[in-house]
Amino acid sequence: MAKNVLVVTPFIWEGGPWRGKRTVYAILEGFQRAGYEVHVVTATNRPGLEEDVWEGLHIHYVHLAIAPGAGEFDAFHSFLTHISQDQNAWRRHLTFRTLWLSFVWGAARRADQVARTHPPRFLYGVNNPGIPPAWRVARKRHLPLFSRIMGSPITQWTGSPLKLYLARFDELLAFKLPAEALIVTDDGTIHADDIQRELGVPRERIWMFRNGIDKSRFQRSYDKGALRRELGLSPEAKVILWVSQLVNWKHPERLIHALPQTLTRAPETRVIILGDGPTRHHLEALTQRLGVEHAVRFDGFVTRDRLPAYFHAADLFAAFYDYGNIGNSTLEAMLSGLPVVALNNGHTADMVRDGENGLLIPPDQLQRIPDALLTLLLDDALRARLAANAAHYADSILHTWEERINLEIARIEAALP
Repeated sequence: MAKNVLVVTPFIWEGGPWRGKRTVYAILEGFQRAGYEVHVVTATNRPGLEEDVWEGLHIHYVHLAIAPGAGEFDAFHSFLTHISQDQNAWRRHLTFRTLWLSFVWGAARRADQVARTHPPRFLYGVNNPGIPPAWRVARKRHLPLFSRIMGSPITQWTGSPLKLYLARFDELLAFKLPAEALIVTDDGTIHADDIQRELGVPRERIWMFRNGIDKSRFQRSYDKGALRRELGLSPEAKVILWVSQLVNWKHPERLIHALPQTLTRAPETRVIILGDGPTRHHLEALTQRLGVEHAVRFDGFVTRDRLPAYFHAADLFAAFYDYGNIGNSTLEAMLSGLPVVALNNGHTADMVRDGENGLLIPPDQLQRIPDALLTLLLDDALRARLAANAAHYADSILHTWEERINLEIARIEAALP
């Protein structure tokens, strides 16, 4: 059999080539390094777009039968990103469910066609939309399946079966469908023990991997003064960086609410928020209501090659998500030498050590956020010590993307019949 792999995924890049999470592209690139011809089934609603080749990847498009309110999308402009811009939560939920069903149905048919003409050694399904159609084709053709989930707070709902099925049925299905392995991003939102205990997935099937990091990019030596001039920042400013999609569960407003108190003692504080999403307009309005608009910049999505400039121009990094705070942005911040102020939820403390490389705040004590920020903003020596510890610790335990993906592929190939 030819050394083909068939990947079913809702996107390769989310906001355009080389913009957004690198996770999907990293595994596709890794398969290529390992000698595979990579075939990708993904979605579009662009007329006439059926096949494409990009960076050596063979892209096979499925045209969704129903695609309400999703804008134009393809492998590099995810329909999931379009949905996330909708500020109406119920409409956003219903649109996602409709698109999910349309993708699962259409991608299964398209993937089966590709499997017929380019027989794969195995299938690889990405996230809630990609896993069910990959499972269907793998089952029909008696092929191994590897399921990939990029972290999940699903165990927050397991205490209420009705809420779980209503709000997270697609996610539950992705976890439950049989596969050779369930490969889950270790981003602090969930642990292998949680998956086994709450969802009944056999422990030996659960592979947890922390994401890789572009070490050479973030560890490069930068001139902080030059970066600040380039970004229009004062040399005297104390800069707090926030990087995430602007969605409800990531709660950037928690940082904004902390600013009035912070600015009274550290008036030179400035916040830069990178990312976009449905809550941006509310956040911008909030800065005006609180009278802190002069201290907050919304710079939107930036390309990955621009991210290191922001990290190296900042003084500290903040993350106050609901379920866990050690996603890639936190790891990149630490590797860049930024101390982290974060909520101590999920498995955040596995990476951020309170008083050693950052400060952790109990999630039920949000009123302590201003004090934690001020502790670092006003103490240059402490901030420098925690920054150095963050960089050293991150370097010692994190893999480059190439190393991280090579580990996963080695396990996949060892598991193949």
